[in-house]
Amino acid sequence: MGLYEILAPIGAGGMGEVYRAWDTKLGRDVALKVLPESFAGDPERMARFEREAQVLASLNHPNIATIHGLEESGGVRALVMEVVEGPTLAERIAHRAMPLDEALLIAKQIAEGLEYAHERGIIYRDLKPANVKLTADGKVKILDFGLAKALEAPVPAGNPSISPTLTLEGTRAGVILGTAAYMAPEQARGAIVDKRADIWAFGVVLYEMLTGKRLFEGETISDTLAAVLTKEPELERVPANLRRLLQCCLQKDPKQRLQAIGDWRLLLEKTPEIAVPARRMWLWPSVAAMLLVMLGLVSFLQFRRKPPAEPRVVRFTIPLPEKGILGEFLSLSPDGKRFAFTVSVGSSVQLWMRALDSLQSHPLAGTEGTDGVPFWSFDSRYIVFWTGGKLKKIDVSGGPPQTLCDVPLLVFRGFWTRDNKIVFGSATGVLQVAAGGGVPSRLTTVDRTRQEMYHGVPALLPDGRHFVFQRYAPGSVENGGIYLASLDTKPEAQGLKRLLPDLSMPFYVPSLEPATPNVGYLLFVREGTLMAQRFDGGRLELTSDPVPVAERLGDFGAYSVSETGTLVYTTGDSTYRRLTWYDRQGKATGTAWTPGQTSELNLSRDGSRVAVANLTSARDIWVFEFARDVSNRLTNGPGLNLRPVWSPDGSRIVYSSYEAGGFWMLANPASGAGKEELLRKSDSEMCANDWSRDGRYLLFQENDSNAQGRSHLWFLPMDGDRKPTPYFHSEFNENSGQFSPDGRFVAYVSDQSSSDEVYVSSFPDPNAVRLPISHGGGYQPRWRRDGKELLYFSPDGMLMSVDVTLSPVFKAGVPKVLFQSQIYAGSVPSNIWGRAFWDISPDGQHFLINTISSDTSATLTVVLNWQAALKK
Repeated sequence: MGLYEILAPIGAGGMGEVYRAWDTKLGRDVALKVLPESFAGDPERMARFEREAQVLASLNHPNIATIHGLEESGGVRALVMEVVEGPTLAERIAHRAMPLDEALLIAKQIAEGLEYAHERGIIYRDLKPANVKLTADGKVKILDFGLAKALEAPVPAGNPSISPTLTLEGTRAGVILGTAAYMAPEQARGAIVDKRADIWAFGVVLYEMLTGKRLFEGETISDTLAAVLTKEPELERVPANLRRLLQCCLQKDPKQRLQAIGDWRLLLEKTPEIAVPARRMWLWPSVAAMLLVMLGLVSFLQFRRKPPAEPRVVRFTIPLPEKGILGEFLSLSPDGKRFAFTVSVGSSVQLWMRALDSLQSHPLAGTEGTDGVPFWSFDSRYIVFWTGGKLKKIDVSGGPPQTLCDVPLLVFRGFWTRDNKIVFGSATGVLQVAAGGGVPSRLTTVDRTRQEMYHGVPALLPDGRHFVFQRYAPGSVENGGIYLASLDTKPEAQGLKRLLPDLSMPFYVPSLEPATPNVGYLLFVREGTLMAQRFDGGRLELTSDPVPVAERLGDFGAYSVSETGTLVYTTGDSTYRRLTWYDRQGKATGTAWTPGQTSELNLSRDGSRVAVANLTSARDIWVFEFARDVSNRLTNGPGLNLRPVWSPDGSRIVYSSYEAGGFWMLANPASGAGKEELLRKSDSEMCANDWSRDGRYLLFQENDSNAQGRSHLWFLPMDGDRKPTPYFHSEFNENSGQFSPDGRFVAYVSDQSSSDEVYVSSFPDPNAVRLPISHGGGYQPRWRRDGKELLYFSPDGMLMSVDVTLSPVFKAGVPKVLFQSQIYAGSVPSNIWGRAFWDISPDGQHFLINTISSDTSATLTVVLNWQAALKK
């Protein structure tokens, strides 16, 4: 076969035929694993085989058989692998128990090979004694790593414990992979599996080594699978000091199983007591005497021993991803081993994860477009996050995200209770939903009369019932702050206890002092300094003055703590933004105004001024004049003022304000001199989108008042009775509306196709014309002023251009890419929020974009044993 001279067959089975061959080029023996002829006509199997060759080639570990390459000759494909001499583990066992030391030595090497692969996201799926080779020098080699995923094989009716690999229906959801006697229960059911299936098989193989007996057996494959699913392992034959390990490996529920194969060593250190047989009562006097001697020796050593040293505070920084910009949010796992954080790459925001004992960070696939503050399950297995109007969870060990519920408005952190309830903050109040998903119920309700904007970042207290949370009321010093509530509180309840006035994210952590189990610390940020204040979990009250823990936290006070004494926080500006001019080739040609926490922007029709929502100056609207390089603060109210829109003649600016009593849509003279005009007041969130060029209509979006809170488009006549009229109302979200220059059409964003896309509809009747514009996602549409081009941003930050014709009938061309920009929040779905972080110059040749700058000064700092510093 090509460069390889076939010497002799080694074996054959469902995984393919194996031959010993001579590599004529490199002069060495190799093993050729040839795909059976019955598979050659199946393109899907062939493609899977090639993919697995690439997977195997990425593995380089002394306990995994090496693959040298993938060869094809005369239509035959084969994996070229190292030849492993020696018996298989199945042959070594041969129905005889192995000595404990030998079994543990083999188990150690198997575990190390699995751990290496798991760290690289590769699952074996087919661990069994027949796939483990033992070399003459005592080394273990795992064979066929990953091939169970690639190949299918017929199922014989013979002995299922030695049946070839079962591979039913390819590799899509619902397959059964592996060998029956060694399958994990979820694998036997045909569910999607992860590394915990390998941990189950490790336990089964270890049991067989220790006892010489197979753990699950039956006359047929079905009988064996039934035993795997229903039979509880009997471990009496296993040495006592290994029973706990096997119990953890052989939990039928993967959630209760050992979560990482590398942790098997820890379970060996805890040996349960061995009962003394009743027949040996005559030994008790000797045992008692021995115990007295040992007790005396321990007491002597105890009094001689110096008291344990105080834990030392350790601080270090973690480098940020080279190609990304640190986002505003991070979250440390309860066990203190890993933390998740947001990273912006281009305009895409995604969750990344890093283990504290690792040198690398990596993104979590499926978390693109995340926003808000993520949080962990109590067992550190799942991360809960918000994206695209949905609350989701993702298993950090692998697998796609799972949707928990619809939450149209941004989610502000939360916690996961031990009875599997997920509690989270939102713009409407603190909500809870079952960990398996469902319809959320309300625990607290945002009170607009108190100028509250949201209830966020709840943190559970040690009694498991009470929690602290933030009532965010930026326009009311007396109402906002950190409050105490209960999972039993009725949503309409008033008089919740206020603990602190700070508009900060609170965290509760228990004290690490063993003498004070019910006392911990409440952490919060005050004027850029992280503070810790003693909190009595029994009396539910603060018992000391606050003490500083860390200084110079970022703009949003991003930090997180674990129950194990680990703290992670950011210092400096995590999202440094610039209003940057770009030409049509994507070249930056200049900047405007001063950098900072700027949000939405809107250019005046003549392009001489820009209105900006500035989050660093009491959340007000500012106007910047380009020619004179001067800025003017337009608003100075108590609420949060956002989303400015210019009038056609440039004399007024409409903006949204969240103040006492609800949401307001106001119009102010652009000069700042004159009286503001109330256009609309609502209990639901709303904001202006655009003002028609003829000045007759204001297009705005408003959320439903029901639990779904979907956004819909309305228009407001700017003369006459000014009665709002629905423009586009459906069971989907519609937002970000923009009038065409001639006023006959509206470009907007809708999620009717399950993802946000740009559409164009006729105005005022949206049903006369309705055409999709984008495909693959689209946000923040803008018309060129001459009406010949419609532009929008794609989810990955590409500025897209579509040639359009408005008259006599509307026509649209194929979207094409202009350039990519690090537009701030470019990937955040615009539903509900209707944000606009860019605009186009009157001549259509330049674009002003609120850009995430790489000139960030943010730093990630980790502190171990931070509580020890509080005693000094």
